[in-house]
Amino acid sequence: MAKFSYGRDALIERARALAPTLRQRAAETERLRRLPEQTLADFRKAGLMGLLKPERFGGPEVRIDTAMEVTAELARGDGSAAWVWVILACHDTLAAFFSEAAQQEFWADPDALMASSFAPSGRAECVEGGYRLSGKWSYCSGVDCAQWLMLGAIAGMRSTNPPVPELIFTLVPRDNLTVIDDWHVVGLRGTGSKSVIASEIYVPAHRAISWSAADDGTAPGTKVHQSPLYRAPMMAFFPFFISSPGAGIARGGLDAFVAEMKERPLQDGSPMGQVPSIQMRIGEASALIDAADLLYKRSLRETMDRIFAGEELDLAHRARSRRDQTYSLVLAKRAMELLFSAEGARGLFDDHPVQRAARDLHAVSSHVVGTWDGPATTYGAVALGFAPTPNFPL
Repeated sequence: MAKFSYGRDALIERARALAPTLRQRAAETERLRRLPEQTLADFRKAGLMGLLKPERFGGPEVRIDTAMEVTAELARGDGSAAWVWVILACHDTLAAFFSEAAQQEFWADPDALMASSFAPSGRAECVEGGYRLSGKWSYCSGVDCAQWLMLGAIAGMRSTNPPVPELIFTLVPRDNLTVIDDWHVVGLRGTGSKSVIASEIYVPAHRAISWSAADDGTAPGTKVHQSPLYRAPMMAFFPFFISSPGAGIARGGLDAFVAEMKERPLQDGSPMGQVPSIQMRIGEASALIDAADLLYKRSLRETMDRIFAGEELDLAHRARSRRDQTYSLVLAKRAMELLFSAEGARGLFDDHPVQRAARDLHAVSSHVVGTWDGPATTYGAVALGFAPTPNFPL
């Protein structure tokens, strides 16, 4: 069995080496509308799977800020492949919030993978020993690769005034679900983010956790693992997974644009790259991408440092953190819009890499925790001394 180094430089080097292969395979990935089996095999061969798997179950438990640099390098090759990679990776962290019994079931296969849909789209009826789960969940990225799904559900009402829904996460084998092939979309086409349906599935109690426990440091997994990460509020770090491909996707689009403009001829045969407006767009787009990358990395590094130092993630920090995560996507998307608008008719073809990067960034920014409006208004409210925006998760 191959032995890999899980140091930062070694991980980045292996991800960077794989990016050209992902770039060459990007059109096929879009055509399939899912991750090709060979790409998953390439991830494994490069020692890039299971980076966030806890040490307790044989994983390297790489720090999240280090692992997310891998996402950026993979995204430079193909946004869809990087998105599936980070979604599968992040669930090794989320699995650690469940009970030890649930984790033992999940990692009985050391290569097990998990997809999810957080939205409480189903209902979990309380029955003896657990729940009876029914419903339909959409946007289950990487479901074709996964053996398990983490699904949000409503399990009755909490006895508060006024009563509010009791939200839980359930861990369900994919074989118990029906997968619906409905992923026909504009961006991130190759992520296979299909829907799943459950019909009266029994879920034992040990494979369920409450949303509140996952976000207040009292989840069952806190008794299983030593790392302070699993006692941190889940929503303090989960959004970083979603925004992690942004700058990498944009940098891949910039790579393609620069290479094209060096060769693409004008009517007189000279390269289009000699046009001052093209040069200006490259200058501005590259600055936007660098700014997105720096903003994202600063916020993630500071969050991880605070978690591992046992420091409180106060409201001001979390509001700024959410601002930074989503604004990094705003900057990356703006960079691609600059370049795509300079492509002319050539950029209209689906297989054009700059167009693909622009589409993929619009898709990333459409994720419920990747959109800009909520974090922006919440940050403004907190900065002015007001309460956070109602119903916006921090």
